Amino acid sequence: MDRRLLRYIVHLIFLCISGKILKDIFEVKRRVKCTEKEDIKKGEKTDSKKDLPLVSIVIPTKNEAEFIERLLESIKNQTYQNIETIVVDYESDDATPEIARKFGCRLIEVSRRGVGYATHVGFEAASGEIVIRTDADAIFPPDLISNVVRKIGDSDVYHVSHQYYDGSFVINLMAYLYDKYWRKPWETTGHFIAVKRELYRKVQFNPEMILDDDWEFGQRAKNSNAKISFDLENFVLVSSRRIIKTGLLRYILGFRKR
Repeated sequence: MDRRLLRYIVHLIFLCISGKILKDIFEVKRRVKCTEKEDIKKGEKTDSKKDLPLVSIVIPTKNEAEFIERLLESIKNQTYQNIETIVVDYESDDATPEIARKFGCRLIEVSRRGVGYATHVGFEAASGEIVIRTDADAIFPPDLISNVVRKIGDSDVYHVSHQYYDGSFVINLMAYLYDKYWRKPWETTGHFIAVKRELYRKVQFNPEMILDDDWEFGQRAKNSNAKISFDLENFVLVSSRRIIKTGLLRYILGFRKR
C-alpha cells in the first residue's frame, strides 16, 4: 500500500476514535443542503460596482455544453457586480460557444490542444486585478466572489474548497476531510484558483500542460515564494464526473500521480 494513502487511513481512524469526525459530518450535512436546487439561486446585488476591483473569470472549455450553462448562470447571479467572463474554447463541436455568446462572455477560440494553453490565453486576455480560473462544471454560490475579494487581502493566490452537487454523502465527506486535514495550501485545483495580476506576470499557467495545469501552477507559485491561501469556509459546487472516471480513493484522497 502506498505510504501516503496509509497515512490518510490512519488519520481517518484517529478522527473516528477521537470523535472529531462528528463535527465534520454535521458540517458536510449543512453543505450538502447547498446542492439543492432552491439553494443555488440568484443573489441580491448588494455590492456597488463603483470602486470595486474588476474580477476576470477564465473558463477553458472543450465540449462543455452539458455543464457550462449552470456555471454561467451562477456567475450572472453573483452579488458582486464588476465581473468579466472569458471562455477559451478548443474546437468544441457542441453548443459550448453558442452558450458562451448567449451569456455575453468574451469567447476566444483556439486551435491548440491543452487546458494549460487555454488557461494561459485567457489569463493573458483578462483585464481584472484578480483573475480566477475555474472549470466548466463548477457552480458558484451567490456570495462567492464577494467573499473572495473581501478575504484575499495580501495573498497572491487564493483558492477555496469544493462540494459535489451530484455526489453521495460519503464522497462529499471524503472531499471535506481531504480539504480540511490533508490539502496543502499550494495544492491548487481547477475548480477555483484566484490569482492577483501582479503574481501572474511572474508565475503563469504552463501552456505546455495538456492536463494538471492547475496543480502544477500551485507548485511553481509555492517555489516563487508567493503567498497562497486556502479557504475551507467558502466552497464551489462541482460535478463528480472526474471521480467516476478515476475512482474515489485515487481522486478524493489525492492519490493521483501528478
